[in-house]
Amino acid sequence: MQATISLIKGDGIGVDVSEAALFLAGKAMAKAGIPAPKIVEISAGARYFAETGHDIQPDGEAAAGAADAIFLGAIGLPEIRHEDGTEISPHLRLRDRYQLYAGVRPVKAYPNAPMPLADPRASKIDLVIIRESTEGLFYSAAVHGRSKIIDNAVCDETLRITRATSEKLHDFAFRFATKRKDKGHKGQVTCVDKANVFTSMAFFRQIFDEVGAHYPDISKAYNYVDAAALDLIRNPWTADVMVMENMFGDILSDLAGGLVGGMGMAACGEIGDQTGLFQPAHGSAPDIMGQDKANPLAAILSAGLMLDYLAEKLDQPAYGDAAMILDAAIEAGFALNRLRPMEFGGDMGTKAVTLALSSLMDGKLK
Repeated sequence: MQATISLIKGDGIGVDVSEAALFLAGKAMAKAGIPAPKIVEISAGARYFAETGHDIQPDGEAAAGAADAIFLGAIGLPEIRHEDGTEISPHLRLRDRYQLYAGVRPVKAYPNAPMPLADPRASKIDLVIIRESTEGLFYSAAVHGRSKIIDNAVCDETLRITRATSEKLHDFAFRFATKRKDKGHKGQVTCVDKANVFTSMAFFRQIFDEVGAHYPDISKAYNYVDAAALDLIRNPWTADVMVMENMFGDILSDLAGGLVGGMGMAACGEIGDQTGLFQPAHGSAPDIMGQDKANPLAAILSAGLMLDYLAEKLDQPAYGDAAMILDAAIEAGFALNRLRPMEFGGDMGTKAVTLALSSLMDGKLK
């Protein structure tokens, strides 16, 4: 079955990394015997806003959701903003419109990639942050205009936690941990919150316990967000799946990305009931746009998440095979020291990393 992918290249390095990711995903699909996807390109982002006054093309949101999956390069340029000072962010509206509640942020250490932590156990880091992506403190930001400064004196933002979304989020996290346990992982979900201070967070934890009761084979753990930040520095190799509110996930996933090389390794999938959006978690990096310096691995890893998602959504296991082909090439590339991104102080830009992975898939680099 041919999949349809909505492609938003966006701004800055988003163009280069999304092209690299979809090229390699297409190659992995071909090797798995899957037809090339139909790509529907959609114009959106800060540059498009500067040219047209709109942050996404007419009917762009509807076209994005009509596809089997959405792939996004990067959005935003710091010099192009709304009048209230916020950056252009149509992807936040896509999260809200399609209720992409489960933000999946894998954090995995690879051989020969930078390890900021001196402890040799850091090489065993392999955790996943599940970030709620439609509510929390981002609720006001999802739709432009929900927040207003009053008389240049006060600005209130709404933190929203709902039972309906939290139940789905926690169920997703426990199912995700179950799949990981089947592959040899710990089988644990940690609820990260601030339940000792905020009623909303106590409610979040209450729902976590209720949902977790349906998964007796998965152990439950708890951590306040400040302690979780400490533990991600002190002993991140003990973590398995961590589930948390939107803003907490935004911060901790960046911190965790820094443990395994940087934002150039920060993959992201945002999953809803009907569709999924996949993107590197880094920004548009306008300072290096067009210079062939960007690390495309976060985008490529995100494409792997997309292939796994399509395997389940379309009930086509071959997409999962394609994901494994892509992941195996990345694993081998690091193990053989064939992946040396400039972000890590290496000598390889976007094109060189892409070519190396393509050659590894063809068995030409050993």
